[in-house]
Amino acid sequence: MMEIRILDQQTANSIAAGEVVERPASVVKELVENALDAGASVITVEFVQGGIASIRVTDNGRGMGPDDAVLAFSRHATSKIAKIEDLDSITTMGFRGEALASISAVSKVRLETRRLTDDKATYVVVHGGEMLDSGWTGSPTGTSVLVENLFYNVPARFKFLRKDTTEAGAIIDLIERLALARSDVSFRLLNNHQEILHTPGNNDLISTVYAVYGKKTATACLAVDNTRPPLSLKGLIGRPDLCRNSRSHQSIFVNGRLVRSRTITAALDEAYQTLLMKGKYAVAVLFLELPSNLVDVNVHPQKMEVRFWNDQDVFRMIYHSLRGLLMSQAGINVLPTEESQMEIQEPTPTTTDTVGLPLRETVQPMATDQKDDDRAIGEQEYPTFPIESVVEASPKESATQPLESQPSLLKINDLDRARLIGQLFNTFLLLELDQELLLIDQHAAHEKILYEALLARRKQALSQNRPVATQTLLVPIILELSKRELQLLHQEQERLASFGFDFDFFGESSVALRSCPDDGGERLQPEQAFRLVLDTLIENLPKSGEEAGENLFDLACKAAVKAHDNLKFAEIERLLHDLKQLENPYQCPHGRPVIIRITRYELEKRFKRIV
Repeated sequence: MMEIRILDQQTANSIAAGEVVERPASVVKELVENALDAGASVITVEFVQGGIASIRVTDNGRGMGPDDAVLAFSRHATSKIAKIEDLDSITTMGFRGEALASISAVSKVRLETRRLTDDKATYVVVHGGEMLDSGWTGSPTGTSVLVENLFYNVPARFKFLRKDTTEAGAIIDLIERLALARSDVSFRLLNNHQEILHTPGNNDLISTVYAVYGKKTATACLAVDNTRPPLSLKGLIGRPDLCRNSRSHQSIFVNGRLVRSRTITAALDEAYQTLLMKGKYAVAVLFLELPSNLVDVNVHPQKMEVRFWNDQDVFRMIYHSLRGLLMSQAGINVLPTEESQMEIQEPTPTTTDTVGLPLRETVQPMATDQKDDDRAIGEQEYPTFPIESVVEASPKESATQPLESQPSLLKINDLDRARLIGQLFNTFLLLELDQELLLIDQHAAHEKILYEALLARRKQALSQNRPVATQTLLVPIILELSKRELQLLHQEQERLASFGFDFDFFGESSVALRSCPDDGGERLQPEQAFRLVLDTLIENLPKSGEEAGENLFDLACKAAVKAHDNLKFAEIERLLHDLKQLENPYQCPHGRPVIIRITRYELEKRFKRIV
């Protein structure tokens, strides 16, 4: 008796549908991408009960004739490619010809479509992969696809769907990202018959960001525009003070396609290094364009992953473009006004019940932690939103209204004109400049100065292939350590020496610290720095390379910072002088602000001197 058999067409289609249709958001993605490929300039998406009950996508694109409308439900039927060579130059969103066949295999579908040259429209009805009816009907130019009762014939898949609010959140997030991808297309989104998003479609990315994320985000973005053949990078990135608790406000597009890319994400994280606090993520809408033969989009059934011909070239181009822009636009932050603090807070995504685009709790440049990297890139996670708060927060002011301009950029050299008022709480330095009060966190400022000094010395030593400069202690410091610490030092003595620490084992439970890194006269506290580096090795032994050294010196810097000290005038002058020599003196190595500004206008409003 034969054990191998050929599956019937319905079973085969249902299995294939599992690769394309994971959830209602997958249906929306495929249908919207088809609408975009059809040249639509207006797309309306309506869904009920998280898309499980029904999804309707309507567009004003080219439409189809009766023969094509019927053939579109066959597997591998597409107008996008004709032969295998076409895979090397894909410019459309879809190309496999599986969307409608897969969707109709696990739902009840009615398609209505009409070309501009036709007098009447064509309709096709398919339930569970079986075509039930087709004929003529009346409808406007374009295509409308109604999908009902998703997974009604696949109970095993249906039971894995999440609650309606979770599925709705995935659809909302997807449409927001697709709207950002195509600012020339007007998107309208309705959840349970209530409009929650409407983009203008005026080909202005700022206007689309306004409609999707609100005024505060739209006014705090920097325009990215850089070309280094064969790559072109455009879009928007948020200022460092505009950060989020997850990657929910990061959208990456390659040749117009929404993708996940560890290369681009790593370059983005690296560009913001030392500008954001740990656990914070930049706002970014980035468009990378390159010849289609240099990128492979045929990697995953959902077309969310891509491969580049050279990851290092892509990384370097994006990193230098973003880092250069951030450094040129860096300045002293303005304290949020009373009005901005009273604005309605946008709903916060939760990560307890999510699927979709990557969310990560920690930032690691170039994926130094394989477990974190796999979690960030391999999984597909959408943030979930309480739908009531999304509906409440989504109706926004018209995106065509003029946006408020950013406060004038204040650079560190402007401190030359400032008047030093004094020291507050032995922690903050107060200065007066024009019509503003400046506050400098002396702890963060000194930390940044020392960090840059140590890092510069280490980079110089590495470039010249010589040991890091050290300073010999006049009197060795005897440190008593635990057995675990001593065992680790036996293993890592060479590594610590490469960072500038020289020590000898002294007795059974101590070491004699004889030298520490040369800090250029910035008053490094050797014992605290050594212990912090040792603690770091115990908690998370770095692998190797320059990144490990930078992280260790980051912690060593914390040991050297003067906090809560009563500084003398000469010490304050030295601190301000050294701060002005830095490339980026505005954030400490951990992303906290070093300097903030409070305008006289804001102070007078707080004291009710003006209304």
